[in-house]
Amino acid sequence: MIRTEYKLQRQQKQLMYEKLFKSPHPSQTKLGSAPSITKGPAGSVFTSSMAEEIPTWKVTDEKSTFDRFIKRMGMTAYDSNGNPKGAWTMATRGTADSVGDVAMVLPVYTDKNGKQYMIIQEEARPIDLLRNGSKSRVLAFPAGIIGDEAKFSKESALDCAKREFSEETGMIAKNFESLGEVVKSTGTIKPIMSSPGLTDEATHFFIAEVGNLRPVTKPLTDGGITRGWWKVPLENIQTWIKEMETMGKTLTTQSSTALLKAIINKKIKI
Repeated sequence: MIRTEYKLQRQQKQLMYEKLFKSPHPSQTKLGSAPSITKGPAGSVFTSSMAEEIPTWKVTDEKSTFDRFIKRMGMTAYDSNGNPKGAWTMATRGTADSVGDVAMVLPVYTDKNGKQYMIIQEEARPIDLLRNGSKSRVLAFPAGIIGDEAKFSKESALDCAKREFSEETGMIAKNFESLGEVVKSTGTIKPIMSSPGLTDEATHFFIAEVGNLRPVTKPLTDGGITRGWWKVPLENIQTWIKEMETMGKTLTTQSSTALLKAIINKKIKI
């Protein structure tokens, strides 16, 4: 009896997923077990990543593999005569494999009726959990460090954007377009600095079309950091952001910038 009820519940989850996302459930495509599907504020829908349990984080001196992505960088200012005038300390993202810049993608999905949605990740970032508690979350568009591994050391910002979107969502996107402006004096797009008083990290922003919400590969969750993905009606994005903030879930500065750039460049309308 219990086994029959469980089977029915599982089938109901699969049918709900297919109704909401207009695609087969990942468990039917050999990409993993059935994730939980829940409705959220402002017409949004959340699909769980089925990631492992969120651990408790503490500040320690323990080294990690991420040490190579952030280092102390000292800077000294000199006057026109070469005399030192002051000093500054920064955190640098640069490594032997990477210049430290980031590529972020704002994914937009359009259904058969022409209604548009944004795909936004919910993440349990260690520093956010440490400062604000185990239920705190950040909301972010897919992103990653350009050339974060030696085998990707020659990739462009666009290459990174495509790779990171695929890795983090398991989906395929097309028509990637930069949200940056070309600097007239250099002929290149200058990435936007994340926090110039602290770090040299800068971000290249892109917008892309998601043709199908069905994952084609199993998404990476970065050790359980990615808790799932929100499908949010574009017309309700402002209300959704406000509602999520009341739940302790906030849009990152980078993601807010991506959204603003898309609006300024008239790539989306809210």
